[in-house]
Amino acid sequence: MEPSVQLRPFVLPALLLVLVGCSSEQSQRPTAAVTFEEPPQATTLMHELHGSLIGVPADSEVELALLEVNRRDQPDRLLSNVKLQGRGTELPFILKFNAEKFPQGRDVELRGRVTRSGQLIMRLPAVQVSSPANQSLGPLHLVPAP
Repeated sequence: MEPSVQLRPFVLPALLLVLVGCSSEQSQRPTAAVTFEEPPQATTLMHELHGSLIGVPADSEVELALLEVNRRDQPDRLLSNVKLQGRGTELPFILKFNAEKFPQGRDVELRGRVTRSGQLIMRLPAVQVSSPANQSLGPLHLVPAP
């Protein structure tokens, strides 16, 4: 068989693709300049909380959040968070946060939740964080979700 005969079935689809590409409208260019948020300055004090979570099931998702809470124990502001994957063993964590944003004289708590397939299965009881210093929280035990 001749090589041009083997390519003949591909010529028409290729030609149609070229024509379709040429016939589409030209995309509009952005009219406003794109602005980016300033990266953190070198003077930003990043501190961390670290420890480990006990009882995290394998194939689960963990979210830890450092929260400023109000007098009714409701979250007012998210200071930092981290997401982790459960392995069925003790799960170490490091949660970095900006020490300059840490509220003085307000209640701050570390809270956590564990989900599997989008359903809440466990939670971390609130842990009080009293200062913006680097802290080792040690092993923290999860409890079943209500």
